Amino acid sequence: MIDVLYKDEEIIVANKPSGMLVHPYNGRRNREPTLLHELRDQEELYLYPLHRLDRPVSGAIVFGLTKKATSVIKENWNNDETRKEYITLVRGRITESGKFDDPMKNDRKKMQEAITLYDPIKYYPEYDVSLLRVSLKTGRKHQIRRHFCRFYYNLIGDTMYGKGSINIIFREIFQLNRIFLHAHKLSFIHPTKNELIEIKAPLSQELIQTLEKMNTEPEIIQSLSH
Repeated sequence: MIDVLYKDEEIIVANKPSGMLVHPYNGRRNREPTLLHELRDQEELYLYPLHRLDRPVSGAIVFGLTKKATSVIKENWNNDETRKEYITLVRGRITESGKFDDPMKNDRKKMQEAITLYDPIKYYPEYDVSLLRVSLKTGRKHQIRRHFCRFYYNLIGDTMYGKGSINIIFREIFQLNRIFLHAHKLSFIHPTKNELIEIKAPLSQELIQTLEKMNTEPEIIQSLSH
């Protein structure tokens, strides 16, 4: 069952599981479940896609329930009032806030502006990894994964841009078999009520268990699990 984080007459926000496609593509509709169709059938509602999360990534994702609401949110998706915050674990030591602003090529090889902000939560010297909050100012394909990879801060569990040796360690020691990247918080102006909506998606159990096994302080885990 899909965890619904928020619902009204205009929008619905769900907590996407890792490993699930947001919507079908390349003829996959009849071969595997997607969040769009699972949530549609569960809630018995017609859903309009607004944005996406990479297949291995978990966390908060919004669907419109009306054409008008969908259009308004899409129009404002990359403005300053819309905030998208992720939690990630990366290799290497990061103890100060920073920004990546290297442009990225899209699928057509065109360079586009890409801005990723990050703030440290905790550094684990015994594993040489850092737990971070990451915010996006732009929405490019695999933006977080690509930006951190460029500076050798590969995301733990990332099989596309990650580091195989450290991924193996986290699979063997912590039984972490997915990428450590979670869309934890979404803030945006409601399309009809004109008020700020803030939704948090608790970290999935396998990510919480990894942090617990790494002896993370209870107050940090508490803040990420609600």
